[in-house]
Amino acid sequence: GKVDKGLGRLAKSAATAAAGFFGARMLLDGFKSMINATREQILAETQLNAVLKSTAGAAGLTAKELTGMASALQKQTRFGDEAIIKAQSLMLTFTKVGEEVFPDAIEAVLNMSEAMGQDLQQGVIQVGKALNDPILGVTALRRVGVQLSDQQVDLVKKFTETGEIAKAQKIILSELETQFGGVAKAAGETFAGSLDKMKNASGDAAESLGKALAPILIPMATNFTNLAISVSE
Repeated sequence: GKVDKGLGRLAKSAATAAAGFFGARMLLDGFKSMINATREQILAETQLNAVLKSTAGAAGLTAKELTGMASALQKQTRFGDEAIIKAQSLMLTFTKVGEEVFPDAIEAVLNMSEAMGQDLQQGVIQVGKALNDPILGVTALRRVGVQLSDQQVDLVKKFTETGEIAKAQKIILSELETQFGGVAKAAGETFAGSLDKMKNASGDAAESLGKALAPILIPMATNFTNLAISVSE
């Protein structure tokens, strides 16, 4: 009986210690996750601002408009806003893609990527190249299975040659919409999509907390870096 009571107390103590240990681990893991989420978001936004500056705002859109667009698309699809912002940054390098077609171009990238099971970067390169040089773009898209009719091809050539690039781009985007339209949003409404959207929303909450703590964390990181350098020297 004494042994049983002793083991019972031991088990209770062990359970308490384990709860404390795993609770601490969960707290640390959560903190690490928050830091990583915040870092990814800040890096994505920093890259976006840098590209906007280097391209002299050729797309005619502001960082606020672009991040707002990314946030709205995150709520409707499986893609996180950081990934969408990175896709926007890459699309901005195709400087002939202006504000008139830019939102549709990004949606086309999301739809193509979802339908074809490829990453957003690959989709941006395919769509961006096609829109930046519509005549050559028609041929490039044909290689990945996007077929325009002869009439559409003739119109693309006509509008491009007369300098009406936006009209040529809209023909290409219209065909992409016909073939892939709504795929990304439909995927976002599935069970897997709902889980991804929940994950993205919780990531946004972590980012908000991380940004609030940034004024404290940045000096800490700087001090630790300086200390590590001094020790290594």
